[in-house]
Amino acid sequence: MTQGMTTIEISRSDKTKLDKFRRYPKEPYRLVIHRLLEVVEDTEPLTDEEIAEIRESLEEIERGEYVTHEELKRDLGLE
Repeated sequence: MTQGMTTIEISRSDKTKLDKFRRYPKEPYRLVIHRLLEVVEDTEPLTDEEIAEIRESLEEIERGEYVTHEELKRDLGLE
């Protein structure tokens, strides 16, 4: 089954960045983009438990239950 094609608009600076990922000078951008998308695809979505832990952590921050970097360094005797 062949896939349809479309066009996209990107900035010149992004095109320049894509050029750096080409394996050879005339490599089609569709192959470059495909390769990049395969690298960044998240094949392991977060579990319900992980989502719950993230929510709890955010709630702790909202309640002010955290230690700043400066406090931690002081507590560890690094300052």
